[in-house]
Amino acid sequence: MLGIIFSFSHSFESHKIKKTAFVFSLLGIAAGLVILGIRVYDPKGTNLFLIALNRKLAVSVACIALTSLVFTLLSGLFGNKFLRYTNLLLFGILIFISFSYLLPPVLQYTREFIYFGEAGISTNAMLRALGFTLGIAECLFLSLCSYEVHKSLRNNKEKYLFLFASVFIFALEYCAAAVTALQRLKILRTSDSLFNISVFDVMIWRGANPNAFLYAQLALALVMLGFVIKTHMKPWGEFANRALLRKEKARLRDSRRWSWSLSVFGLIAVFIVVILHYYDTKPPVEVQPEPYEIADGVISINLEKVSDGHLHKFSYVTANKFDVRFLVVKKPVGTSYGVGLDCCEICGPAGYYERGNDEVVCKRCDVVMNKNTIGFKGGCNPIPFEYEIKDGKIFIDTKELEQHGTRFR
Repeated sequence: MLGIIFSFSHSFESHKIKKTAFVFSLLGIAAGLVILGIRVYDPKGTNLFLIALNRKLAVSVACIALTSLVFTLLSGLFGNKFLRYTNLLLFGILIFISFSYLLPPVLQYTREFIYFGEAGISTNAMLRALGFTLGIAECLFLSLCSYEVHKSLRNNKEKYLFLFASVFIFALEYCAAAVTALQRLKILRTSDSLFNISVFDVMIWRGANPNAFLYAQLALALVMLGFVIKTHMKPWGEFANRALLRKEKARLRDSRRWSWSLSVFGLIAVFIVVILHYYDTKPPVEVQPEPYEIADGVISINLEKVSDGHLHKFSYVTANKFDVRFLVVKKPVGTSYGVGLDCCEICGPAGYYERGNDEVVCKRCDVVMNKNTIGFKGGCNPIPFEYEIKDGKIFIDTKELEQHGTRFR
């Protein structure tokens, strides 16, 4: 949508007016950086303020988007100069508020390149930084291609039609976000209805379909580029000389190329959101509980079974029918073992999984455990308990596990 709005701004004759969308973009980026700075450097003193501000910005984006939608329709129907200038001003405000709302959470990802327990410079951190950079580049290329494809449309009605459709999708997206924000601000209740649709249903649908409007925008881009390719195959009309004909052919060729570029970056966006997102968020392979010996209320595990350096999980069902899971892993330094519950004080019984050959990771917060610290208290480490190692075995009194049963309720 940003690319199409820039194309609309470019259609004005005045050079100062053409810069409107660009200027408001810079102002929005500056405002977003200020909000991010407040969030990062003073999180405790302004946390509640920032949460309320964020929700109000979501509502503001929806309101301005709806107003812009109305003026886009009026401008397309009547072509009035006042309507067009007002429409561009509204688009500028929309860009400003949208950047103020969207930029802080996007840039917040830069603070997550290095996970807890990782070295400052590591392959994983570099890959996350590279992925973030390529994601920003993908958005910029999508915007640039949309700008060029929309700009190549000669008919104003066609331009307004695609502009209206893009803003309509954006307005719908942020109307859904505004409903959630208004509920969080206690202005709406979950039982309230809008057009016979409850607030709760809107919130549930939005949570279950986070990328629906992205797909709608990409589908619109597909229609627009298909239209441009079809209508820009060959020059139409009479030309005073061959130079003008060659110039028109070059313009049509450039338009087709930008259209194909838009299709490529659109497919990349779908690949990222669907394929890469699936592999990034799919549940990890569960470490299955292993068998052990138990006699007279004491569990015994042979060290030979757990000396390979990998994560080993075990399960004990208490008298109250709580499934207490516990972990054993040989530490990479020395001959000691890390023993603890498949549970922590911070994330509860979410548990852990093994990633690669040397990472133990929390399922909930994705924090990587240092294997040498497993068995110690604190942080997201597995909760330790008493055990004994002798005669080549680990001995665990079931009374120790019984007292932790409620953690796994």
